[in-house]
Amino acid sequence: MITGVILAGGLNRRMGGKHKALLPVQGEAILLRQLKEMSRGCEQIIVVTNDIETLQPLLVGVKDIDVQCVSDHYLQKGPLSGIHAAMKVASAAHVWIVGCDMPFISIDAAKVMTELCRESNLDAVIPKIEGRLHPLHGIYAREVGPETELLLGQQSYRLMGLLEHLDWQSVDGDYLLQRGLRTNFVTNINTPEEYESMLENLPL
Repeated sequence: MITGVILAGGLNRRMGGKHKALLPVQGEAILLRQLKEMSRGCEQIIVVTNDIETLQPLLVGVKDIDVQCVSDHYLQKGPLSGIHAAMKVASAAHVWIVGCDMPFISIDAAKVMTELCRESNLDAVIPKIEGRLHPLHGIYAREVGPETELLLGQQSYRLMGLLEHLDWQSVDGDYLLQRGLRTNFVTNINTPEEYESMLENLPL
């Protein structure tokens, strides 16, 4: 089984202060879309946020999905801090980590990567789409939690730095396409311009 984790602890500076998790895509906030997708295959869903008051109205309105909110132990230290906080309470052996600005996450891709992680006894499996690694939308073994704490204690906050300490493998787009999976799940939104461009290119 899988624990799904949504990292929603950023300051959203590049989005002009608008919380990316609440941006609407096809009539639904990104966070709500993510919760629905995770509920299709995750036994536990965790939202890491330091702004529960902003997200709470949306979470309260989610029916039949049990969501646990936790805060960073190391405040404003990026995704690595969010992964650390999630690993403290994750119940499944494998944890699916996504950013709150990713409207098209895929539980089917997460399941394929989790199976690879389990079968190969890896610490992590990371998608590599069009030559670029996407550690957010990656699968991580729960046992990497202590490694995140060690790095944070050393004031090493780079998420890619975590991978340097793990036994991990990438999966490319062709691998996923051969299994009938889409690869747009890595799409993320950082700026108003990227958001508008994404909306303009949505399929009708």
